[in-house]
Amino acid sequence: MTTATITKTLKKVEAESKEYSLGFRRLTVLPVRVRRAFDLAANLETNWDGKKAHENQKTFLGGLTEQEYINWLRLV
Repeated sequence: MTTATITKTLKKVEAESKEYSLGFRRLTVLPVRVRRAFDLAANLETNWDGKKAHENQKTFLGGLTEQEYINWLRLV
């Protein structure tokens, strides 16, 4: 992901409502191509259990520090 896209993504996370968890906010602002790939990987990992896959995604993204999140975005 480019630096410009990462910056836009981080700004979108901060603009989201704080009533949602950090992991959920980070998940919902991902670009479509990243979200689709992440969804596929999570579903394959949980044998197509969508609810568990979604929870795993939120937990993973919520557990990352800001710098770890940025590094992860650079890789996708």
